[in-house]
Amino acid sequence: MKFLITYYGLLQSLHLLTLAWAGIQMLRGNSSPFPILPPPGGWAAQTLPFFIGLGFTDLVGILLGIAFAVQALIKKRLNRRLGVISLTIFITGAIVFAMGTFPSGAWAAHPVPYGLMAVLFAPTPVLYAWLLVSNLKRNPPG
Repeated sequence: MKFLITYYGLLQSLHLLTLAWAGIQMLRGNSSPFPILPPPGGWAAQTLPFFIGLGFTDLVGILLGIAFAVQALIKKRLNRRLGVISLTIFITGAIVFAMGTFPSGAWAAHPVPYGLMAVLFAPTPVLYAWLLVSNLKRNPPG
């Protein structure tokens, strides 16, 4: 699991840099920076607030995810609850992002960047499941 925690910490660090870059691009007037490449007809005007809201939610999950990885890897203290909370935010955000971008045709128009995001995301549900199961074993319900 050390590998998955390391991977998750690095992924969230990369996610933070990507989110910051996209935010700067949006503030400069580019309404379609990576990772939110548009569908062929462009994004509808109402999608910008959706992406901004999702970005702020992502920021909270990213910071919690980095804190979880630092605590586990550097401080040698595995905070399962923090891991579950950060991964819940991350996975939920990924689902919302996919549900907001896939049907629009953005994935079909830009299969490599969106596919890369999906591949990078793929290992995180394994860490999430492990944390949930190990947390239940340590703290059984009832």
